[in-house]
Amino acid sequence: MNQQPCSFYSFLRAVQGNWRNALFIQCSQAACPCEVSQSCQGFLLTADAEGIPLLMPVSEICRLTGESVEAADCRGLLDRKAFEAAYCQYIEWHTESGRECALLQLYHSTCGRICTYF
Repeated sequence: MNQQPCSFYSFLRAVQGNWRNALFIQCSQAACPCEVSQSCQGFLLTADAEGIPLLMPVSEICRLTGESVEAADCRGLLDRKAFEAAYCQYIEWHTESGRECALLQLYHSTCGRICTYF
């Protein structure tokens, strides 16, 4: 039996059970160069109890909840470049490649273990 905690649970706990309590990070490009198969729908951002940022792709929230995620439904809107500027030191220390999407790398490092039994 897999004993790793479900990262979706961790994300939901951080947003008090409601993804609308997260900040919406939008990629300002029409087609995100980091996404291979589809354009980026954005990410939701919250922090855990220690202040570590938790990112969840909007596409994953939609897939897991069956709900449509709109930026206006979230607590606030943050442009991707603003996030990268505010978290530049964190990104530098917690990502492996400057050529790959920093948001996806952070997601995979902290929240990439999505529960598959939904």
